[in-house]
Amino acid sequence: MHKKALELCLYVAGGGAFGVFLRWLEDQLAFNELGLADPSAFHFLVAAFILACAIVFWRFLTQLERRGYSLPPEIGPALGDQMVLHAILRWAFGGIMVLGGLLLFAKSETDKFVGMLRVLSALAVLSGVAYPLVLAESEREEPRKSLLMPLMLLPMLLYATWLLLSYRSNSINSVPLSYWVEMLTVIVAMVAYFRMAGFAFGVARTKRCMHAVMLSGTLCLMSLADERYMGMQLILLATAGQMLLYTWLMVQDLQKGEVKVEPKVDDGFEHL
Repeated sequence: MHKKALELCLYVAGGGAFGVFLRWLEDQLAFNELGLADPSAFHFLVAAFILACAIVFWRFLTQLERRGYSLPPEIGPALGDQMVLHAILRWAFGGIMVLGGLLLFAKSETDKFVGMLRVLSALAVLSGVAYPLVLAESEREEPRKSLLMPLMLLPMLLYATWLLLSYRSNSINSVPLSYWVEMLTVIVAMVAYFRMAGFAFGVARTKRCMHAVMLSGTLCLMSLADERYMGMQLILLATAGQMLLYTWLMVQDLQKGEVKVEPKVDDGFEHL
């Protein structure tokens, strides 16, 4: 499945590259000097492009499902990999996120929402460290879920904080077209990390997880066209890289035929 994994990763990266160009054109041509939105086809094209990406990614996954491929719901078989290149990439993407958090902390001293930005910075640093640890843990013969659970919650908290920050900073902005792409990106990234955390909590919905991860990678690249702190740009770039690596690992670990699922132990929760 290496060829298919490369193909889907190229679609995600290509969608992000075209999307960032399309969003940049919208920023340059569809808004006037006062920052107000002018009537323009780019407003429709950007929304249509995002919807098209979501549909195309879902169709790719549906085709794989019809061909009999499925992803194990356990984190080890779904993400575990021993390649040195993957180990380098996960530390690189985690390091970029840490750098973004540190840079954001250093450059946001005079911002109106400096408190929330510092919380965002701290969560970015912790999430950057957590990412390679999660993938390293998935390579163990018996991954420790007690460690995976808090580690996989950190990026969800990161983007939940970003969503609150985006809402507060745009609460008096009368031009939703100027910030809706960022808010959608933040929401989809939070959902993608939420879906990924399902592997640690034993409730993975693999097809939906892969779709959210692929769409998040494209949107994070696309959102780089908007202006914001460089630290936040690095966080988005790191997230896109992490989603691409997640996509590669999950697609290459797809299995032909019915996936064997270990029977769940009734701990009383299901009965409750």
